[in-house]
Amino acid sequence: MPDIVLVDDHPVVRLGVRAVLSGHPDLAVVAESTTVAQAVHDVAVRRPRLVVLDVVLGGRPVGPALCRTIKDEAAPAVLVLTARTAPAEVTAMYLAGADSLVHRTSPPATLLATVRATIEGRRVWAPAHHEIGPPPGDGHHDPAEQLAPEHLTPREREVLGLLLQHCPNADIAAALHLGLPTVKTHVRAVLRKLGLARRQDLFRNHAA
Repeated sequence: MPDIVLVDDHPVVRLGVRAVLSGHPDLAVVAESTTVAQAVHDVAVRRPRLVVLDVVLGGRPVGPALCRTIKDEAAPAVLVLTARTAPAEVTAMYLAGADSLVHRTSPPATLLATVRATIEGRRVWAPAHHEIGPPPGDGHHDPAEQLAPEHLTPREREVLGLLLQHCPNADIAAALHLGLPTVKTHVRAVLRKLGLARRQDLFRNHAA
């Protein structure tokens, strides 16, 4: 039975996730963590197959760093369940090693299917498409800046974030105010630098 650790500081969210999963005997929530320290401890002790976490914890965008730590120390699958799907944040979670990402408002059936797929080793990236443009300049640190490979430029990180939201080239061009040929060039560069042949490879099984 795959063990699951929930990491979220909102009790209603944890209650909802547990309610979705508790009716399935093949899934077991073995711990609920509300802080970074508690999450690291629970994952180290429980050794779960899956960790479900948010981008933000304690009011800070610590999800990428926490994901990297969990992956480095215990290597479970990580599913990001969040309402934060700005391109920079989606990019940060992907580059931190997250296996899947689903929007918090997704139907219970979508969450359950994503949990099962992630445990089985498949990537599922299903952020909401409410707004595809880059986040407004609010003076906050770009969460993708620290975790992105040095060889990805800031513009390429923006493009990657939109690719992870399944945006076609035309939508990326509109969101970033770029010409379509320029977008195609950036997409090719991103895929090449990530060692991928096609954009679909972003979402393929890890073992593929």
